[in-house]
Amino acid sequence: MKKLFLIFATFFFLMPLFCQGEDIEAAESEEFLTESSDEETSKAHYTADFILQFEPGVYINTESVLVSAPSPIVYPISVGFIWPNSTVLSVQPTISFFMMQHLYYEDRALPAEIENRTSTTLSFLLNIPAVYSIFLEKSRFQITAGLGIFMRFGIRAHGVKDSDSGWSGSAGEDVSLINDYFWKQPRWFYLTAGGSWLYDLTPQLRAGPVINISIPVGGLIVDHDVQGMLISLGIKICR
Repeated sequence: MKKLFLIFATFFFLMPLFCQGEDIEAAESEEFLTESSDEETSKAHYTADFILQFEPGVYINTESVLVSAPSPIVYPISVGFIWPNSTVLSVQPTISFFMMQHLYYEDRALPAEIENRTSTTLSFLLNIPAVYSIFLEKSRFQITAGLGIFMRFGIRAHGVKDSDSGWSGSAGEDVSLINDYFWKQPRWFYLTAGGSWLYDLTPQLRAGPVINISIPVGGLIVDHDVQGMLISLGIKICR
């Protein structure tokens, strides 16, 4: 009888300790799950989307078409990313690529018709805008504004020889002057603005129209005109 009483008393006093241990383990487990959930939520809110844009546009030429080409249509392809992809404010670095034809006339590099071209110009527009997003149920509007760097590299066009005649005397010298025109003054400095509407095709894929305007601030300062302004309209895909 005494042994049973001792066993019962020992069980009675030790049971709260076991229960307390289980409560501590449950609390620790719940705290771990909460921290893991918060971490996953934080990661979900601060991820980036890959961006692909195809946006045909007009390259504004302010010079006489009797000398150069009318404002040509160019076909930029842009790649970049937006980060974060689910917040009201974000950043969206992109780089666009397209090609043009240029000639040199009266100390200026001007768009050229293919039969009058001196250089083929490889054009890269690095755009680093801030993005303001308005979220709707299954879509979002985005407004962008930022800085751009227009990097242009003229190379002698196919079928043109260095010894061919040019405004400066030879085509080879004209190509060098075309590159000087692009880089010796801050004509590479741009301000950019734009907007897009993206529809949620799937939880991971969005697409919609995009419009962008690239303003040659450097050209406005140096040449007092908007030669080289780009206005483009196309499609934007985010993944």
